Amino acid sequence: MIVLEVQQSLQVNTPKGRGRVWLVTDYGSEIEKLFTVILDESGEIWEFTNKDVTATSNVTMGRKSVYSTNQVK
Repeated sequence: MIVLEVQQSLQVNTPKGRGRVWLVTDYGSEIEKLFTVILDESGEIWEFTNKDVTATSNVTMGRKSVYSTNQVK
């Protein structure tokens, strides 16, 4: 198991709203990574798997906001 504390703020969309990734936990090659996210609106801390997290739009980095239709933009 590897736990990585994200040093640069990474804004993401989750099923519970926007937030910042705090930790990434990797349990191995056959298990999805877990993203520990601090939600912007409530301050709650939740864990999400790969399929539940997308990067927010960032014009400077060339990321558009059309990655997923079922998540908050």
